[in-house]
Amino acid sequence: MKRMKKIVGYIMVFSLLCTTGCEDFLEREPVSITYPNVYWVNQSNADQALAGAYGLFKYAISGQANFIYWGEITGMTFMRSRNWICNYIQNSGNYVLAYRDGSRNWKDLYRAANWANTIELYVNDMPDEVFSSVEDKNRIIGEAAFIRAISYFYLTRLWGDVPIVEESIETSDQLITEDGYIVRIPRSSEKEVLDYTLEAVDKAISLLDYSTPEDSKWAITANKASAEALKAHVTLWYASRDNDNNEMMQKCINAATSVINNSNAELIDYVVEGADGVEDMCKGQSKTGLFEINFNAGMNESFRMSSGDDRHMGLTQNYPVFKNYNGSGPLIDPEYYGKEFMTADPDRDNDVRKEHFFYLYDNPDDSFISKYQYQSADPNSEDPYAQFTESNILIFRLADMYLLRAEANAKLGNDGPAVADMNIIRSKASVPAYTGATDRASLMKAIFDERAIEFVGEAQGGFDRIRMDYYYEGVPWMNQNRISKKGYFWPIHPSVISVNPSIVQTEYWRGKL
Repeated sequence: MKRMKKIVGYIMVFSLLCTTGCEDFLEREPVSITYPNVYWVNQSNADQALAGAYGLFKYAISGQANFIYWGEITGMTFMRSRNWICNYIQNSGNYVLAYRDGSRNWKDLYRAANWANTIELYVNDMPDEVFSSVEDKNRIIGEAAFIRAISYFYLTRLWGDVPIVEESIETSDQLITEDGYIVRIPRSSEKEVLDYTLEAVDKAISLLDYSTPEDSKWAITANKASAEALKAHVTLWYASRDNDNNEMMQKCINAATSVINNSNAELIDYVVEGADGVEDMCKGQSKTGLFEINFNAGMNESFRMSSGDDRHMGLTQNYPVFKNYNGSGPLIDPEYYGKEFMTADPDRDNDVRKEHFFYLYDNPDDSFISKYQYQSADPNSEDPYAQFTESNILIFRLADMYLLRAEANAKLGNDGPAVADMNIIRSKASVPAYTGATDRASLMKAIFDERAIEFVGEAQGGFDRIRMDYYYEGVPWMNQNRISKKGYFWPIHPSVISVNPSIVQTEYWRGKL
């Protein structure tokens, strides 16, 4: 598509994109974000722009507790939130959330993707001489490509068919024809979106290097292993949406294997390292991290903890993390899928994750996920409950790669390697080696169960259900009719369709908004 030659001012771009009144470029004509002063002139500016792209993605994921609504509440594995907005999903499967436009609107993910694309385009044209090294230039482009890729991956996992915007949107002129009509961008098919995502992922892999836990930016910015982890996820999702595409499943295995062998990450041994290992993992930048959303008060990237429902803290924690019981706080429901399979499986009797991942696991009236409990005191307050969160959002970590590889191998009929990878993860939690049946259905359940307990609270379960064809278990409102109409995807926000008639609502949600 036509390359715009106007110069963008980063400060104007970032402030414009982050303001609540700014509409998405797929919803309506945006105001111009071009700027007459030259911005793309040195590495410092390029790095600032990159930080802005990470910030936009962080906002899209964490704003209004989006990642919890998207991947955890819909999964209905362990956590029953008593919050009234979560009840829309868990009680009836209604994804039309009150006061949560940010959770059912794709604009923030498009903002992150667009700004990342802008960085790629402009940094590519900057002279090598203005960077400390060519490697630094490549790193910035590679990280931007990663942000673009992961933004589109979230988009297609949440909405299925979505528009692909390849041009950097910098001015309203790009969305208005010579005759004065607004350009309308229709939805592209899932496979087209995934192909576009994989192209960006491969670009990131080619430009980035591996890192080590000693690096100050370990896991909170993308490196080669982060991009390979993303590729493992994208290719396995692609395979599941393309009739068990064997080529994609093998690409998943290859990417996951490369992460396992080359990332310099290590698994947390919950038996040996105990609570300290779990705390390190959840606070972030631990030896097992691959990519995380950073919340560190020391870096001025945290927020004050409260029981409000606009943050993931209020949707996952309860007393004694907070001063008083959170009346809408979560519970680990004994009738939910996760607690049921853990109770029914004698192999789980000594699973140490029950102790380390939950508060009072065996108390049905007061048990909740504890992964987001870590905090630091506000030095300017005498209130002991004036705390800042110190728990990162874990997007990718090493255990994920073993279980994705196990899933791909199981689907390819390679039951030996699949069981071996699953057993590695089980062994770190004092769970005996798997001795069950090795037909595909049995292995899918075993791997799904392992992912359910290993990644509880990390917002993987909802996506796992779609990818692993595990829609039914423990989800009473999911049925064949809904699945046939792609009702596992989120509805498109009506404001998008009202100004862009080329966008057609997902079949299941037609007439329901």
